[in-house]
Amino acid sequence: MGNSSEFFAFTKQEHRSRLDAARQIMDESDLDACVCTSPELLYYFTGYDAHTHHAIGSQALVLTVSENEPVLILRDGDVPQADETVVVGELRPFRLGASDLGELVSETLSKRNVAGGRVALDLSGPTMNGALAQSIANAIGIREKLDCWMLLGKLRTILSVAEERYLREATAYANAGIDVFYAKACAGISEIELAAEIEYAMRSAGSDYPAIPTWLASGERGYCQHAMASPRRLGPGDLVHAEFAGVARRYQSVTMGSLVLGEPNARMLEMAEGAKLAFDAGVKAARIGVRIGDMEIAYRDMLTDLGLGDCCPMRFGCGLSAAYPPVWENQITIQHECDDLLEAGMAFYIHSSMQSMDDRTGMLLGGSFLMTRDGPERLDKAPIELIVID
Repeated sequence: MGNSSEFFAFTKQEHRSRLDAARQIMDESDLDACVCTSPELLYYFTGYDAHTHHAIGSQALVLTVSENEPVLILRDGDVPQADETVVVGELRPFRLGASDLGELVSETLSKRNVAGGRVALDLSGPTMNGALAQSIANAIGIREKLDCWMLLGKLRTILSVAEERYLREATAYANAGIDVFYAKACAGISEIELAAEIEYAMRSAGSDYPAIPTWLASGERGYCQHAMASPRRLGPGDLVHAEFAGVARRYQSVTMGSLVLGEPNARMLEMAEGAKLAFDAGVKAARIGVRIGDMEIAYRDMLTDLGLGDCCPMRFGCGLSAAYPPVWENQITIQHECDDLLEAGMAFYIHSSMQSMDDRTGMLLGGSFLMTRDGPERLDKAPIELIVID
């Protein structure tokens, strides 16, 4: 590895602490090793930051329960990125296509004296497809496929002081985007052009690239909650909503907003008022030690009481930390089934994702929070209301 620390996001001490916590979890779970391919786990444990995960089978991190250095197996062409960013770990480069990742993992486990032991793969991660999982499992001779994505990933749900700083920096970029969303929306501009203005503002301010593209929809497309911006041009009376993230050192701060060009109709006002009341109910339910799922229950109960229970098909939110495409969420999901408890240091975004299929109306109101001992701290500044643009 290179000697420069110019691009390091965290100290060696912080990475060592993360590895110690991982080994403790592995020991408690009777695991000898974990094999990770998801970029967020590679980044979290070693510091490796590069958009190289798109080539399935091109990288893996081998963690053992012993005090040995983690081994980062990666393409030889990706070594320069590793030299810039890897804080801890041993590099093992290979030529993609000339070597098999599974065999390299098997050889690494043998050198670490854990061949034949209990080994988990991050099966739920975004880069461990079925073929790769089967290839690695066959190479290392395991029959019981154990999943470590959630197990190790739970460490990422409690942010350190340094991680919180990056999240706040990311929020500043998200705020730059939300300002432009309200300032530039007007009749005649296309959805793509408006999305470009948002993205340009954030990137110009210093934002890294997001894990998910800007979602934006207007008019008759307004009930599409995860819509890619289209060539459609905004017109008078359109309801427009957008959702996007500011990013600092891969930490994502998600913001969103809804506006109407001109006088809102009665249905828009009804949905906006209900969305705000339900959002506030969900926030109020967020306290240290409370089930995460109770936040969504409070949110949905309020919408049902208001007669809007059929307008909320989406979950209330999800956890935030460092992320790479295709998802910006971590291992926390804020929906009624979740029994995990809220802890200080958790970051998440929540939203009233309103979607009426009958009249093709939809809006988004919400934003990002950091859980503190005093309760949830709002990070971004997007208004929890439907903004009217004259």
